[in-house]
Amino acid sequence: MGEPVTGWWRSNALGLGALIVLVPALAVTIWWNETAPGVANSPTRAIALAPGAATEYAGAVVGPVAAEFADLPLALQETRVVTVAVEVDPGAAPFACTQPVLREVGGRERQWNAASDLGREWDPDRQTLCDPEATAPFTLELDYLVPEDASGPFVLEVASPDAYPEFVSAVVEP
Repeated sequence: MGEPVTGWWRSNALGLGALIVLVPALAVTIWWNETAPGVANSPTRAIALAPGAATEYAGAVVGPVAAEFADLPLALQETRVVTVAVEVDPGAAPFACTQPVLREVGGRERQWNAASDLGREWDPDRQTLCDPEATAPFTLELDYLVPEDASGPFVLEVASPDAYPEFVSAVVEP
C-alpha cells in the first residue's frame, strides 16, 4: 500500500496515449463512413414540386403529379388505396428512377411503398416502373395502400440515381 498511485499511470502511459489518439480517430472514421459517402449516393436534397407543377430533374421533365383515392378489390379492411399518376418526359436521354415512395406530410409522418397486388385489372399500357431505355413521354401509375386514418396531404418522392443527392418531392392531395 505504500506505492504511489502514479506508478500505474506511468507504466501504462504508452497505452493510454494511444487510446487518447485512437478513440477520437475511430469515432471520426465511423462517422465519415456512415454519412459522407451516403449523402452523395442517396436522395437527401428535395426539389419541392407544388400540385399541378412540373420541374426539370435528371435531364427529364417530371410532373405534374396527381393522386386520388381508389377502390380496388384486394385492398385490406381499414385501409385505402391512393393511386398516383406521375407524368415523365425523359427528353433526348432515357430517365431511370427508383420506385417512388409516398410519405405522409403531417400526422404520424409514415411512408409507403407502391403495392402491386391489389386486384387491379392488368393493363398493358399501364406503367409502374421507370423504363431506363425509354425516351418517349410516359405516365407512372402507382397504387399505395395506406391506413384509413392517413388523410394527407402526402408527398411523392421520385429519385433518380443519376441526380443524387437531389430528388423530387411532389405534394399530392387525393
